[in-house]
Amino acid sequence: MRLDVQGSLYLGMRIPGLPFYTAATDNVFPTSLHDLAQARDLVNVWTCRLFHFMRAEADEHKFKDVGGVPLEKLAKSHELTQTFVDLDALLWDFMHKPTLKLTVREQLGLGMLRTRVKVNKILAATCLYSEATMFDAFLPDFEDVLSICSYILASDAADRRLLTVSLDEGLLQPLFTVATHCRESRIRHSALVQLRKLASSEGSPKGIWHVEAMVRTAEVCIRFEEACCERANPSCSDIPEWCRVHSSGFDGWDVQPPKRQRVFAHMRLRPNGMDGEWADFSEAIEWSVSSHSMLGGAERQLLMEHDQLGQRNSHRYRQTVSARDGWALGPQTKILDVAVRKKNCGCSNYDLDDLQESCIQ
Repeated sequence: MRLDVQGSLYLGMRIPGLPFYTAATDNVFPTSLHDLAQARDLVNVWTCRLFHFMRAEADEHKFKDVGGVPLEKLAKSHELTQTFVDLDALLWDFMHKPTLKLTVREQLGLGMLRTRVKVNKILAATCLYSEATMFDAFLPDFEDVLSICSYILASDAADRRLLTVSLDEGLLQPLFTVATHCRESRIRHSALVQLRKLASSEGSPKGIWHVEAMVRTAEVCIRFEEACCERANPSCSDIPEWCRVHSSGFDGWDVQPPKRQRVFAHMRLRPNGMDGEWADFSEAIEWSVSSHSMLGGAERQLLMEHDQLGQRNSHRYRQTVSARDGWALGPQTKILDVAVRKKNCGCSNYDLDDLQESCIQ
């Protein structure tokens, strides 16, 4: 589905392709669900539509031309949000049907669909706004997603669950979203704990190859944001907008001899506030496949791209930049190597060199 979404955007603007039996009925929103297959198809249909709207229309206002959102796009965002609210209610009613008989795996799969719908509702409601503080209004939904994922991972049918990648893959993105977008320390760290329970390809041939990279990317985001706070367990209000990660990801997957893996975790912030330009941070993360742990004292590099020559306040470090072409807004800068200072946050089981925080000198 994700490949088809990407193909529909970059190979031709269209609604992603769907099964013919689904495409014939997807314009009529049902009042009830008959089986799990119908529920899955309905969730996939509206997930495709949401991502198509986000990539084709919403991202322009979220990351490029901030503000000035046309009314029709606001209406579309509200329509998608309400659709996922209704879909969540449909799944809840279907799950509590007195005549419903599902296997253990089907019950877990239904829970996975509910997490996807809840995450989609959050994305639909926030996709037009560049402020990361918009996510603070969805703490109950983040906690619901975490509770459902925790229940699935703690299920007595765990051995049967690990026979297939599909359920674990379905839990990976919701948990990653909770860990990176929810700024309530208790919830996001609990999501990080659950992420580590997912089977990776390093520990199991049936595991998911990118689990380890996503876990460590989430760790980088959490550590970066919480380093701006003096509190040990910060709440949403303790993390300012200028210190929040607006988007994150990783690339450069590679296997380095002897059995060392390396990825680059990317983060995008607005360290000078909503009126400032975007800043992109990248960190090289390496770990040993054989030991399943982060290399102690591994070389870390913080790469920063910024749009202008400027001076930050007393809580921010200074840098000199020079223009170059790039994909972010405005003239870009050369990538600069910034010295990284060790700091033990105590927020991870791994012995990591801490990032150079933008709020610590």
